[in-house]
Amino acid sequence: MLLHGITTAWVFLKSNDGKNLLTKDQGLSDNGLLELGHDVLGVASAEIKGLDGSKLEKISGNNTVQYSYADPLNPTVALTVNSLKMATYAKLIGLEKQGTGWQMADNKPVGGFVVKAPHMTDDGYTYFCFPSGNFLGGDKKLDSDSDSKKTPVTDSLSFAAIDDPNINDLYRIYDSTDTDFTGEDAMFKEILPGYATTVVAGPHA
Repeated sequence: MLLHGITTAWVFLKSNDGKNLLTKDQGLSDNGLLELGHDVLGVASAEIKGLDGSKLEKISGNNTVQYSYADPLNPTVALTVNSLKMATYAKLIGLEKQGTGWQMADNKPVGGFVVKAPHMTDDGYTYFCFPSGNFLGGDKKLDSDSDSKKTPVTDSLSFAAIDDPNINDLYRIYDSTDTDFTGEDAMFKEILPGYATTVVAGPHA
């Protein structure tokens, strides 16, 4: 896969047991998925690590290497979104309203993340899907504007995948050039039971 850039990404919230996608007021949108599109000025970067074991361990015997195995998977994503709404940021990392402000809740919500990357050599896309995990809010470094430039500060999130009860694993990768790939809706239904496309009713006849 020769990938370039980020086409789009989605975030969502789930029930504490990771089995159900939260929708409407409990979630991030009517159908649960929040696309990180123009409303948030897009995703600047998504650095994915730990898709395979960190290293191979070797077991030696009789003066030769007899066996090797990979360390456990530890998928994480360092995600930079240009401009999340405060309410969305709060829901993802577990801030709750106290008075008229926000403070950290005792427990982290369960969320998930999917990023879509285009292929450079064909018209396909690769999707990195993390159906369950936890988000941490990143640090903020605020610098003064000067008389010649502004210093924008984006929203940084750290995401750590946890075992998802629906796929019985930490992550799944889809590729649109696979012959059995039938579209994004089918992909979301596979990793998120209960997902449904939001249908907008047309004008009455």
